[in-house]
Amino acid sequence: MEEFNINNINNIPDWDKNNPMLSAVARIAGQMPGGFFIYRADHQQEILYANDVILDIFGCDNLQEFQELTGGTFRGIVCPGDFDSVESSIISQVSENKRHLDYVEYRITRKDGVIRWVDDYGRLVHTKDYGDVYYVLIRDITDLHESRKENIRRAEVIEGLSGDFKSIYLFNLDTGTMRPYRMRSEYFLAIASELGGAETQQANWKEILPVYAERYVIPEDRERFLCEISGEQIRRRLLAEQSYTVEYRCRDAQDEHATIYMQMSVILIENGNEPRHAVVGYRDITEQTLRVQRELREKLNMELELERERKANEIKSSFLFNLSHDIRTPMNAIMGYTELAKRHAGDMEKLKADLDMAAESGRHMLALIDDLLEMNRLDSGHIESKSEPCDLKEQLAVTLNLFRPQIKDKRLILHENFDLPDEKVLTDANRFRRVMGNFISNAVKFTPENGTVTISAKRGPISESGYARYQFTIADTGIGMTDEFMKRIYQAFEREETSTKSGYTGTGLGLSIAKRILDIMGGSVSVKSKKGEGSVFTIDLPLKLADNSSGARNDQTSVKSNTQSAPDDNHGSGQRILLVEDIEINRMLAEAILEESGFQVESAPDGCDAVDAFQNHPAGYYDLILMDIQMPVMNGYEATRAIRGLDRPDAKSIPIIALSANAREEDKRMSLESGMNHHIAKPFDVAQLIAAITAHTSDQSAARD
Repeated sequence: MEEFNINNINNIPDWDKNNPMLSAVARIAGQMPGGFFIYRADHQQEILYANDVILDIFGCDNLQEFQELTGGTFRGIVCPGDFDSVESSIISQVSENKRHLDYVEYRITRKDGVIRWVDDYGRLVHTKDYGDVYYVLIRDITDLHESRKENIRRAEVIEGLSGDFKSIYLFNLDTGTMRPYRMRSEYFLAIASELGGAETQQANWKEILPVYAERYVIPEDRERFLCEISGEQIRRRLLAEQSYTVEYRCRDAQDEHATIYMQMSVILIENGNEPRHAVVGYRDITEQTLRVQRELREKLNMELELERERKANEIKSSFLFNLSHDIRTPMNAIMGYTELAKRHAGDMEKLKADLDMAAESGRHMLALIDDLLEMNRLDSGHIESKSEPCDLKEQLAVTLNLFRPQIKDKRLILHENFDLPDEKVLTDANRFRRVMGNFISNAVKFTPENGTVTISAKRGPISESGYARYQFTIADTGIGMTDEFMKRIYQAFEREETSTKSGYTGTGLGLSIAKRILDIMGGSVSVKSKKGEGSVFTIDLPLKLADNSSGARNDQTSVKSNTQSAPDDNHGSGQRILLVEDIEINRMLAEAILEESGFQVESAPDGCDAVDAFQNHPAGYYDLILMDIQMPVMNGYEATRAIRGLDRPDAKSIPIIALSANAREEDKRMSLESGMNHHIAKPFDVAQLIAAITAHTSDQSAARD
């Protein structure tokens, strides 16, 4: 060993190197494996000596760096946040200890800025040259300190488990034994007792848990539970993570029909290459699980509601956009051709052409409004599907006749293949015609001139319950559709191309309405199409056969039949009509049409005036009343009920026809229930209106005679 030389003691200030005491201390401290330093026990706490290990602990290469880092004082060694408590503890310990010893732990900051933990063994001594000084031994205990914290954390975890868990065990993964820390579960107690002693402190969990699983864990979770409690699985999971949980369901020992949600927590209690011991806790989490499930359901319902609202807003925005476009298109034509008609007042041929185009645009707008009302009824679920006897061949013929003029104008070839027996079925005839009409309309519209449209119908065998499946096919050689468009063909307002680009006008609602009506009727539709070659729609509809009696039609249906056959030039013969209408322009239009048709017209602006007018004239003065519905003061329903309730001979018999923009089936029903005889929706067809008036006034005249 090298002989100590005072001139080699670089860790003593130059002016202290010749001090005999420090030289002696340095001779010994230089050979120590740990850190050692001396500092004055006064307010300055000046460091008198530090060995090389101290420099290593602080990451300094020499004494100068150490002095610059600490200021050459004990205060500079200790982290500022720890100093007051450390100094107080040292003073307290030294004063109470006969040998003036102390022990403290504190943080230091190395030259590289890293914070480390050290422990400090100090002793206060009195010297001749320096007075009271502290001899201090220190060592870096950072790893030990972190290990202590980890052990404390584990102890806190175990202690925390003891509050929530019914049963807590120390598992020895090598021996397979389980030592209870807390054992409140009747399950394990009973099983342990059966296997040889409930009070044992070394029960074999490899025997107990499989029996527990077989008796109490529900079959759907049993295999997974047995896998998770195997020694191999516990070791495997603890090697990957410090702790884990397993949730499973078991049967209640008190009520076999009740399900308990359980949680098993497994925590490693020592580090090493191979886990050997683990703490395993079991607790009942039924309440928490059910609460979470309830919250998740509520959250899911809220998310679904928000998603429905979002989609509804998207649909609404898209609806308003398409509606604006589709209304503006015919409105633009109406306004444009009306303006042209004014300019062509002297040219009857051009004037007629302008008015025809304006009328056609008006019919298109009316069709759009009807489709929108139908969509609203279908969306809201407020739709009444009748079940009445009808002849399908007859209904198909009536529907097809509506399109024969268009078929003729486009020089289309029409094939009709109706393989239907002479029989009647129970269905809603109006909605059947609506469905077939929408598909036929598309076939005629999208088939170019000289193309072919084929309508086929056939019936399948009759079941024991009296039902038969009817199949209708509408095929065309038209423009066809792409595969991509066919995926969304039944969505509202869907078109493969805009009317501007394709040249075909329409609302984009026809097939959507037809599909929804078919769904309500229990039917289905499939489509095959190829772009540029045409489309084939196949409708399957299960219908019940009716008996031979066709049943009586109501007044509304019979009037419709009369109006369809009534000629356009059917004029009145001086009958007097009371017209009840609050909108002046509508009142003027109706007056002009009725008067040109030979009727005498008197008007009332609301229901109250209408009742007064009827009361103030003798019985038989008015031959018929045309009644608007939505009016100020008194609406049409109230006015009708008031008139029907008057004590005079014609109050019950005078025909009252609703003439209203309320066009829903529900509106028509409400009109009839209020006492009206018929309902005509605005904008009205002049021929239909005149025919309805003629039919009812004729019936009234016949009754008088």
